[in-house]
Amino acid sequence: MADHYICTGGCGGVSDKPGVCQAETCAKHGQPLELCGCTDGKHDDVFERGDKELLVESESENAAP
Repeated sequence: MADHYICTGGCGGVSDKPGVCQAETCAKHGQPLELCGCTDGKHDDVFERGDKELLVESESENAAP
């Protein structure tokens, strides 16, 4: 599978071109799709990267002022 773009909002959207999520019921509707270069169709690299970004955001929000 060549480079492709996926939505990480839960809708499972995949595109061969950059763009935004088109699924109206998706948590990331209208948000940019993420570049993915996986070859197995599982998109693990993007989801792992997203989990790390969410963890960093969560940690910074919970940090003492």
